[in-house]
Amino acid sequence: MNFYTNHKDTKAQRTERFLCCFLCVFVSLWLFTALPAAAQAPERRQAFVWATTVFAGVQYESTFAPPDSETLYLLADASHVLAPRSTLVYDWPITNRLLADWLARNELVTGTLVLQDNRGQEERLPLTDYVIQFDGDAPAETVALYSGAEAATRYAAFDQARAAYGEALHAQFQLEQQYQATLTAAAQAATKGETLPIPDGPQPLPLFTRYSTEVKQAFVLNLPAGDYALWLERPDGIEEPTSRKRLRVFGPRRYGVGYSVMPASKWTVPEQSDDPGNAIYALPGSTFYLQPFTEFEVNELAYARMIDAQAIGIQAERYVWVHTTPYPSVTLQVIQQGQVVAGVANQPYFVRQLPGASLGYQIEAFDPTAEKSPSFYGYGIGVESGQNVRVQLVDGSGQPVAGSSRDIRSIRAVDRQFVYTLSLLPLLIGAAVLLWRWRRVKSKL
Repeated sequence: MNFYTNHKDTKAQRTERFLCCFLCVFVSLWLFTALPAAAQAPERRQAFVWATTVFAGVQYESTFAPPDSETLYLLADASHVLAPRSTLVYDWPITNRLLADWLARNELVTGTLVLQDNRGQEERLPLTDYVIQFDGDAPAETVALYSGAEAATRYAAFDQARAAYGEALHAQFQLEQQYQATLTAAAQAATKGETLPIPDGPQPLPLFTRYSTEVKQAFVLNLPAGDYALWLERPDGIEEPTSRKRLRVFGPRRYGVGYSVMPASKWTVPEQSDDPGNAIYALPGSTFYLQPFTEFEVNELAYARMIDAQAIGIQAERYVWVHTTPYPSVTLQVIQQGQVVAGVANQPYFVRQLPGASLGYQIEAFDPTAEKSPSFYGYGIGVESGQNVRVQLVDGSGQPVAGSSRDIRSIRAVDRQFVYTLSLLPLLIGAAVLLWRWRRVKSKL
């Protein structure tokens, strides 16, 4: 019996196959026409921009000012970098931002920076070498910008230290190889009943934590607070188009000491206490740990636009606190009713995970003989019921540190049974109203 004669397509099957083929062809044509348009790269155009590397109080941040931006912002009395660059920019509609394609084009535009203050006096600054360096173990405390001849000197010292560390790593590797060979020889001798002395292994090298940028060229500015104007003058004396900007150099409104407040019940989620006028609230019987930081308060718009020239949604009248470096270890005084009742030291603590399925933990004083390193440092404060106290830092001479005072207020725990009972009150009233209406309707029947 012939196979094909027993499997002839019906008219309905042929129609179904035709519709499927037509649909496949239609989808294929749509994909070939639509996808290339969707994947088309945005149009790039050449532009002059000011690429900035600014000191934000704790570290250096980099951004660039779009050609159509009118104002640059810098923090007063700090060293910043302004680099005149030629690059390719393009609009990114997803974030409504102008982006720069630095990989495609990133060229330094040579010239002289003309800086004009609000009195019309001009200062002309040449391009200079600069380098930024810090130690990774304490970046906020060690970050520094060096310019001019010192930039090359500092980078040469860094490069020499890096090369010396590479040689030390090679020597360490050889010692490790020798130590492994000694262990192998001792193991082989043990199989023969012999005993070979095993020396101590080599001590591991500490990590190389120093960091440095390459030596680059730009304009380095360190200015007092005020309003300025700036532009780039080419070597032929012509002003670079779109290089003229207003420059607003702003300073902090006030300085103080901020705290990271770590409750013992949730030490991984610290809260912030920035404004000296704000109090710290805690439940009676609880313990929390304070970590002080130096801080300053600046205008939110100026600070945000300094870090990101295209930042939006910022309030020009609002001020924000900026934490900088940890405050040096001093004494924290606890004051009650105007009298100093205790002095608390900045101590290391270790967080020990408790065994079992509860996933709990216990914070205890750090014991260097039992643990390698502490989990955190802080000033431990216990809160008693109904007790309101004030804390403040005092320096080595016993004088209070300005801006470090905080009120600590004990709050009463909520009576949950009362809250639950109170929440049932609307239900009881509603039930009573329904019962009353039901009785009225029943009485009329």
